[in-house]
Amino acid sequence: MKIEYLRAMQNPDGGFGRFHSMSGDKAITTEKALRRLWFLNINNDHPVVKKCLDYVKKCLDKEIIVPDRREKVINWDVFEELMFSSWLNLFKIKDEKVTTNQLKWKQVIEQSINDGKFDYSEYKKQYRQMFGNKGLREISPSSFYMVCLLTDVLTPLAKQAYFYFIMEKGIYYIYDKNLYELPKLFDSKATISYLIAIKLIAPYASENELNFVKMWLEDNRTSKGDWEMPSIKPDGIVFPLSENWRKLENKSADINRFINSVISVL
Repeated sequence: MKIEYLRAMQNPDGGFGRFHSMSGDKAITTEKALRRLWFLNINNDHPVVKKCLDYVKKCLDKEIIVPDRREKVINWDVFEELMFSSWLNLFKIKDEKVTTNQLKWKQVIEQSINDGKFDYSEYKKQYRQMFGNKGLREISPSSFYMVCLLTDVLTPLAKQAYFYFIMEKGIYYIYDKNLYELPKLFDSKATISYLIAIKLIAPYASENELNFVKMWLEDNRTSKGDWEMPSIKPDGIVFPLSENWRKLENKSADINRFINSVISVL
């Protein structure tokens, strides 16, 4: 999706119709637009980005009710607040309600640490104490939203324990496999998803803890010193970062830009 396409598809209120969708279907949603804008790394002052983030802020403030179907299996109100706050935090928007939600989830996660490890059973208990018994199940602590919301707010002990937990579980909606296990095939969509997950969890890592990822990337450089991934196709979300991939050099530049953005946070 090009920025011109997003501008044309954006509703007057700043949204893109249904909000929540991390799936691979083709229908555009506000969340897909946010993902695309994040990967394009466009300044928050850009009219399309600003309008969309203002929309998310109004959703968090309940000035706008999203048209999504409310799921009953979880506490949808809590989920919405987490979702909106996480996106605003990912785009580095300072907001009082985002901070309030960060503190709630920070308490839940920190109270779920036993003997230096994240205790899922304790998490379920702490979750219910904080958010009540509405919903059949708890919101997953390994979700994309949780990882994005809690960056730089956990105590050192909780940060380390949460990091190890996520590394073993993966990030729900992004790459829900053990992150200590490298993708078997470098030139694959799995590698792209894996590297997105690594980029998101990297702020929780201690120095050198993700060196194995850096070494893997170094080992997969070509003889020219760059990276080539012939099997990767443009998906409209992560790629292309350039205008298009009709020229091979555009694809090569985009792949290398993406991988270097991951290395920069390791």
